[in-house]
Amino acid sequence: MNADTSGREAMASSTPVDISAGPRAVVGTAAELIYKVGRSVLGAERMPTARANAWAAVCADQERARIREEDARVLLAAR
Repeated sequence: MNADTSGREAMASSTPVDISAGPRAVVGTAAELIYKVGRSVLGAERMPTARANAWAAVCADQERARIREEDARVLLAAR
C-alpha cells in the first residue's frame, strides 16, 4: 500500500465532526451570562420564573374570557 491510499482510508474511518457544537456552546454561555446579569440587576426575587409566566397566562386567559362573556351579553341585549 502506498501512503496516499492509506491516508484516505484513515480519513474515511474517522468519526464525523459536529459543527454545531461551537455555536451551541456560545449560545449556552450567552444565556447563562444574560441570566446572571438579569439576576444581579433585578434581584433574585424579581426574576421571571416559569411559574410566574404560567400564572400571567392564566390571568390573561381569564380576562379574555370575561371580555368575551361581556361582549356576548351586550350583543344579546342589543337584539
